Amino acid sequence: MDSFLPNYNDPIVSILLLLGIIFIVSVLSYAYSIWKQEQRAKELLGFLKNFDSKECALDTENMKFEKSMKKPLFLLAIAYQKSGEYSKSINLYLYLLKHTKDSSILNNLAMAYFKAGFLQRALDIYLEIISKNPRNIEVLYQIEFIYEKLSNFKNALDAIEVLEAQGESVDALKVNLKNQEIDRSFISREDKFIQIAELVKSNKEYAPFLIRKLFKLNPKEAWSYYKSEYFDILIDILDKLKKENIDLDIISKNIQLEQLFYINGLIDNCDKISANYALNILCSSKKCGVDSGRLKFLYLCSKCKNSYPLPFTRCPNCHRVFSSKIEVTVGKKEEKTDYSLQ
Repeated sequence: MDSFLPNYNDPIVSILLLLGIIFIVSVLSYAYSIWKQEQRAKELLGFLKNFDSKECALDTENMKFEKSMKKPLFLLAIAYQKSGEYSKSINLYLYLLKHTKDSSILNNLAMAYFKAGFLQRALDIYLEIISKNPRNIEVLYQIEFIYEKLSNFKNALDAIEVLEAQGESVDALKVNLKNQEIDRSFISREDKFIQIAELVKSNKEYAPFLIRKLFKLNPKEAWSYYKSEYFDILIDILDKLKKENIDLDIISKNIQLEQLFYINGLIDNCDKISANYALNILCSSKKCGVDSGRLKFLYLCSKCKNSYPLPFTRCPNCHRVFSSKIEVTVGKKEEKTDYSLQ
C-alpha cells in the first residue's frame, strides 16, 4: 500500500503542495478582486446619488442601455460639453457612470460641473477621485483652483503643498494665491498696497504682474516699483492713467513712456522713436495733425495660445497663472457720445 503513496520526502510532494498553494492564493486573489470591484461599484452608485439632477434637458430614465452605446454616448457628452450645453453632458455622464461603473468618467463629469459653475459639486467629485488616486496631478491642480475660487485659501495652500511634494513647480501658484488672498481680504486699499508691495519685493520673477494691482490701488506710489523692462506687461494699465497720476521724472528717462503719454495728450511733445511699431505710428500721425488713432490690446496665453479681449491672471482656458502676454495694435479712436435723455 505504501508503494502507491509518494513519500513526504519525495520532491513531487513538495511541488504538488506548492502548486496547490499557488492555486488557492490565485483563486482567493481573484475572488477578492471581484468583491473589491463590486464594492467600488456600490460606492460609486452611492456617491452618484448626490448628483442626480432633475433639471437636465435629456430624459434618460427610460433609456435602455447596451454596451455598444457607451462610446457614442460618451462622445456625444463631450460634444455637448464643448458646445456649452452642460446640463445635457452632465446627464449623459451620470447615465454612463450608473450603467458602466467606469470611474474614469468621473473626471469628465467634474469638469462639466466646473464649466457649468457648480464649483462645490465639481470639488466633491475631484476629492472622490483623489481619495482613490492621491497622485493624480491634474486633479490636484483642479482642486487647488476651485478652492482658490471659493476663497478657501488654507485648503488651496494644502493642495499646492501636495503638488510641491510630488515635484511640481508651484512658485507661481503660491504667489498668485497670496495675491488673491490679499485682494479679497477686508482691509483698506492702503494696507492692500503695502502687502502686495512686499510680495513684489520677494518675488522678482512675477513682479510686473503684481505691479498691475499696485497701479490700480495707488498709481502715484506704484511708480516707485516700475522698471523699464515691465513696460510690455503694464502698457494697458499705463494707457489708462490720468495726468495727475504720471511721474514726469520716470517718463523722461523712458522713450516708450514718453510716446505713450504724448499719444494720450498728457505731455506736450515727443521727438523720439522706439522699437514699438504701434507707438511710432501713432506718434507720427499725431505730429502730422491726425489724432484719430489709439492703442488696442489683445491678451494672449503663452501656454495654450488662446486670446481674449480682457486681461486675466489665470488663463480662462488652461488656468495657467501669470501666462498672459499683451499684443498691441492700432485702432480708431472711439468718439464719446452722450445718450442722456435730460
